[in-house]
Amino acid sequence: MLVFLLKSTACLTIFLVFYKLMLERESIHHFKRYFLLGALIVSFIIPNLVFIEYIDAVEPTTTSIAPITTPISNTVIEQPIPEASVFDWQLLLWMVYGLGVVGFGLRFMANLLRIRLRIKKNPKFKENFVTKVLLKQALPPHTFFNFIFLNQKQHKEGNIPQEVLLHEETHAKQKHSLDILFIELAQVILWFNPLIYLFKSSIKLNHEFLADNAVINKDHDHSQYQNTLLSYLSNGIENHQSVGIANAINYSSIKKRFTVMKTKTSKTSFVLRSLLLLPLTALLLFGFSETKTITRTTPVELTETSLYPENKSFESTDGISSRSIQLAGLILDSETLLPLENAIITDSEGSTLAKTDNKGYYNIEFQVSSSGEIFFDFNVVKEGYVSTNQIQHWGNLQGKISSAIYIGLRQDESGSRQLSSLVPNVKNLDYETILTNYPEVKKDFVLAKKIEASKKGNQNVFLQLDEGFYLLSDSWIRINSKSDLVLVDDETIVPAKTLNNLIKRNQIMGMTPLGPGSKAKYAIYTTEQTQNDGQKTINPIEIHINKNGKLLFQNKIVPLEDLKGELAKINDHLSFEERKKTIRSIINAEATTPKDVIQKVDGIFEEYGSATINIVGPKMLGQSSATREEMKEYNTLAKKYNAMDRNHMIIKKDEVMRLKTIYGKMSEKQRNDAEPFPDFPPPPPAPPAIGEPEPPKSPLNIKEPMEVKPHSPQMPPAPPAPKSPLEHIKEMADKGATFTLNGKEISAKEAMRTVQKNNKINIDIRGTKGDNPIVKLSVDPIEIDN
Repeated sequence: MLVFLLKSTACLTIFLVFYKLMLERESIHHFKRYFLLGALIVSFIIPNLVFIEYIDAVEPTTTSIAPITTPISNTVIEQPIPEASVFDWQLLLWMVYGLGVVGFGLRFMANLLRIRLRIKKNPKFKENFVTKVLLKQALPPHTFFNFIFLNQKQHKEGNIPQEVLLHEETHAKQKHSLDILFIELAQVILWFNPLIYLFKSSIKLNHEFLADNAVINKDHDHSQYQNTLLSYLSNGIENHQSVGIANAINYSSIKKRFTVMKTKTSKTSFVLRSLLLLPLTALLLFGFSETKTITRTTPVELTETSLYPENKSFESTDGISSRSIQLAGLILDSETLLPLENAIITDSEGSTLAKTDNKGYYNIEFQVSSSGEIFFDFNVVKEGYVSTNQIQHWGNLQGKISSAIYIGLRQDESGSRQLSSLVPNVKNLDYETILTNYPEVKKDFVLAKKIEASKKGNQNVFLQLDEGFYLLSDSWIRINSKSDLVLVDDETIVPAKTLNNLIKRNQIMGMTPLGPGSKAKYAIYTTEQTQNDGQKTINPIEIHINKNGKLLFQNKIVPLEDLKGELAKINDHLSFEERKKTIRSIINAEATTPKDVIQKVDGIFEEYGSATINIVGPKMLGQSSATREEMKEYNTLAKKYNAMDRNHMIIKKDEVMRLKTIYGKMSEKQRNDAEPFPDFPPPPPAPPAIGEPEPPKSPLNIKEPMEVKPHSPQMPPAPPAPKSPLEHIKEMADKGATFTLNGKEISAKEAMRTVQKNNKINIDIRGTKGDNPIVKLSVDPIEIDN
């Protein structure tokens, strides 16, 4: 209601300003009459106009609620319920408005009654098309419809000029009283709006312009008419007032009337001023009307299907274990909470999954064949209601997962909120169980109010409320106790009660319960994580690609060609080099996701700048990658051996084998970003056969037991092998050398990678005996200056 009043008042103001500036002093009085009436009507029509745009229900979206993105216990998506006020100000305002309507309505009725009594109790006679009513009161001539009220004494003495009588007859002939009744009724309803009184004044003044113009057109002498009006009105008659709803000659506007009498508006000026109304009206329509998008569903055969082909055996597909998800719940009217029959549930492609029965109940079961965290979405469409898109992002749960989701749809014209509540781990999803759990869902709406109130003025993650314990982000999870263990960023496990000292609520990107076998019961992912070297890295960028090659990025469908633009909107405070050091990207794909789409997305992430790109799901063209934990293990071992002198290494066989195993799993990008693979010396020769002399010992101290024949003759140790290029680079790095590649300065780590990758690299070392040696690397032959 408030929005409507503000919009209508803005329209009235714009129209009135246009009238005062462009039209009021012009002689186009008939046009001005209809403009004022039309502007008054249009100002209350435009805010109520709704332009409807129909779209096909392929990928319906919701704008009124945030979708649930984690399997949280009893999640409620609803605006906080306002605190009840001791004093109801809204009721007071409505009471004041009602009293105003009653008061102005009684005033309007009293004026009509007064006119009726004057007609009934005073002498009158009909002359031509008007009826003249003779009054004993000293009132100015005034008109109401075909009744002209005149002072009886002045009429008998002939003191009323013919011009004044013609003026009043014009009011009657042109039915100006209809305009007055209309504006009076508008004033009763909108008595509090000052613009109504300004419009009323302008309409009455324009009636005077019309009547004056009729007299001048007959006599062709506006000077004589002006003198007659001044002479008549200066006779003290202006001190008496007529009834407000009648047209009466008055003295207050005489100066403006005399000015307008002399004005002549040309046809060209009239056309130009009229044409200005077109852009003005278009501007008001654009600014103060409403545009609504309604999803138009194409009639389909309402048969229950699955998001994915049903797989009863739950056998692995492409090496990935299938998991079963079963959803059930109620679809309700969010305002009345009554069940909605024939609400259609579709997948992202628009295929029908299920429809609700006459109790509002639905039941869906489908398979998830991708690995890792579970991600899926579905749409709920009902004619006459705003469609909603439910996006579910669950943890890495296994087996058969059953949950209930209760959804309240908002009617197109309703002001109520859309509702959504998820109850996980419901073992029985039949209608009776769903109905039994529903009262608890309604209680959650009240609980949501308390939780939202508790968030004000703090960034706490853990909350103890009444007798319950909760983890808070944009949504919330109910936990069992304050001692429940929580895994933060896959690294730290802490009791829930200590979270407020560790992280803030605005850092959280996602929360999820963890399945059986995990050390912690819940996981939280924040906006920052820590690398091995202590450097902060941005939370992973995650994208999901379904079996049809559609991309789901940041909870919305993104066309492949728009992915670059969407990536450019995030982490824009980082340079490309900074992103190459800190950004971790994850591509979640299904077993049947097109490989060319995966390759294109991988290339886009590469151009955007990512420290690591992990593809979770099907293996792409033999590509593999090491896990985060394996990368940590590899870097630790590689640093350890790279720091050793090659000629005096203490090597453990199991560590070497572990390094080779992880290095074999690593993608090309991971290898480039990791520590260089250690330059191990060749293994010692095998022990000699019986009767043969033993070969010389390797200078290396190998801890692995070696089979050595006792009392064999000892040979002198072999001379040390020449240092490899990589060893020279490491030695120079220890001396603080400066490294260049093709003339461009690089770090020691990059120099070691370059030498390790290219065994034909040219190396020029200068100043080996000084404090700051220089090492030049080049793919071209190095010219030595003599």
